[in-house]
Amino acid sequence: MLSWFAGGLGSMPAAIVVATVLLRVAMLPLSLRAYRAENVRSRLTPQLQALRERHGSEPVVLAEKSAELMRKEGTSPFAGLVPMLLQAPFVWLLYREFTGGRLQGYDFLGSDLSHRLLTEPGMLAGWLVIAALVAVAVWNGRQLPAQTPSFVKALQFGTVAFAPFVPLAAGIYLVTTSAWTAAERWVVRAHFRSSEQK
Repeated sequence: MLSWFAGGLGSMPAAIVVATVLLRVAMLPLSLRAYRAENVRSRLTPQLQALRERHGSEPVVLAEKSAELMRKEGTSPFAGLVPMLLQAPFVWLLYREFTGGRLQGYDFLGSDLSHRLLTEPGMLAGWLVIAALVAVAVWNGRQLPAQTPSFVKALQFGTVAFAPFVPLAAGIYLVTTSAWTAAERWVVRAHFRSSEQK
């Protein structure tokens, strides 16, 4: 798959970016549904908290009442999981491409796409990937509400910790998908804020 894109684009790194963007565009309707569900849950927080206080000792009743409340708003507690679950097989296929030896010989800024920063610490392209992931993680962290717990803010840096262990090609994928997610989240939240102000 990536070889086909690379043939058309003349560059394997560009092929990874294009394949990632196409995957994210295909998932956009589900992602928007997940953001809508997140917005609804945020709006329903006081009501959900009241249900927890009223039915905290009755987990079955609490689950039923919470699901009923969300159903009335046209969402479910699992709406955010669907895009991740549907994207997982494609991510697995891409990762197999990255680790299966098919990318050996393709390079980015003079570094082989199959090499890892962990085993090649002098790889400039690997450090650029890390820097880009840190920038995206910081941007994501700044978008979080002030009351967000510290451990959730720290999770934004998970890809940064993961990147040295994967091939450079996977790092390019991580940068692309992380930047897409950050931009998507920023645009969607701005849209929700403006529609709430009307």
